[in-house]
Amino acid sequence: MNGINADIEIRLKQRAGEKSSKLKLMDVFYSELGRLKRIAAGFGLSASDGEDVLQDVSIKVLERSGENRTHQEYIRWLTKVTVNRCLTEHRRRRSYHRHTHEILKRRAEFKTKPNRTDEKVINAEELEIVRENLQKIDGALLAPVVLRYFCDLNSTQIGEILGLKASTVRSRLREGRMILTKRLLERGVGT
Repeated sequence: MNGINADIEIRLKQRAGEKSSKLKLMDVFYSELGRLKRIAAGFGLSASDGEDVLQDVSIKVLERSGENRTHQEYIRWLTKVTVNRCLTEHRRRRSYHRHTHEILKRRAEFKTKPNRTDEKVINAEELEIVRENLQKIDGALLAPVVLRYFCDLNSTQIGEILGLKASTVRSRLREGRMILTKRLLERGVGT
């Protein structure tokens, strides 16, 4: 009888441990939500698309019950999952934009230009240009750019998340910056 009670006690402790791990990961998710939103925004996703991405990430969090990791490991995992989900959305949108670009271009030709006296309109247009150009950058360059400039991570931290050497991250950051700067200057958005 003692063996049965001990077995039940072990199972109860395992279940309690699984629940606390699950809650711990979910707690980390909520504490890092601001950073994860910045990642989605950095990929040029709208607020609603970013919310969709984060909802998918939260589902993955719920599926990861029973794991015991450190707080930093959870943060790296959440960041990596969010980046991967954003890259998937980025690729999907890029394909969509390729097919619809011509239609949108023709539609814009028929519209009159908006009154540019309002600074908010100009800022909104510039933001849209930045989003469009972020969506055109290759995912291998975009992920390091987003993590660096929207999450303030250094090349070593980015390398850990993406599984790259720090020197590779720095190289991709430089290339991504150069491409983005060139495209923005061509569109009349300069610093």
